[in-house]
Amino acid sequence: MSSHFGTIGIGVTSQEELGERVVSLIGAGTTRRITKKISEHVWTDPSGARLVAQVHHGGIEFLLPCLAGTAPAVPVGDVRLVDDETAMLDLLDGAGGELICPIAVELEDRAVLAHSGGRLESGSLVLAALAEEITVHADADAYSASQDGEPEFAADHFIPSGTFPPGEPAPGWTPSAHALFAGEVVEAGTPVNTVTGTAFHRIRVRTIAAIELDVAIATTELDRTPAPGNVVSGTFFLTGSLGLQPENPVKRRGWFRR
Repeated sequence: MSSHFGTIGIGVTSQEELGERVVSLIGAGTTRRITKKISEHVWTDPSGARLVAQVHHGGIEFLLPCLAGTAPAVPVGDVRLVDDETAMLDLLDGAGGELICPIAVELEDRAVLAHSGGRLESGSLVLAALAEEITVHADADAYSASQDGEPEFAADHFIPSGTFPPGEPAPGWTPSAHALFAGEVVEAGTPVNTVTGTAFHRIRVRTIAAIELDVAIATTELDRTPAPGNVVSGTFFLTGSLGLQPENPVKRRGWFRR
């Protein structure tokens, strides 16, 4: 299984190296003030690799590696934070439409959502994912054939696995931003993280209800970039942006201490 940082070309060998790299990148990013004590720092590479950090009194208290998504936004409803990191929301088949499924996702703009009360009745989500485990099939027929002898799922299924507790949930259990899904590759490339010089695969996947999302995959997970027309399936970590902006934002570049 690839690390979330590895999927966007940030490969590290130790926690110390990770900490140094993160501080360096976040310090070079854009800062916006959420409250007098809390700021959000966003670094985005031309490759689409992105880090989002929430900083409180100069210390990082929330860090999200993600992919700057460019897929069409998906209408969502009943958006609410369920813990310090994760939000639950309903994917809809159109603005004010029917429920497709509830999902758990880690939001790039969670700090703004938290400061505004932690809930939204509706919004639009640009959805992205980091591949943890992934399999590539030549096409939908090859995907179907690979399921011989197993319960069959459609080539465009989406199962929000992180919303289901494993067995008897422990006290305090909350959903995690994970899903099992499959879909057709509609765009593909292998950009290079310009800071680390490490390439990663970036694909656009069309899944259930024609929803599209961008997916980052570590090259250690797949030797070759999936091609348009392939079907991919696997386990993914879900991230996204609602496009929320803080009230009276102050944007600047700056440095902060650990």
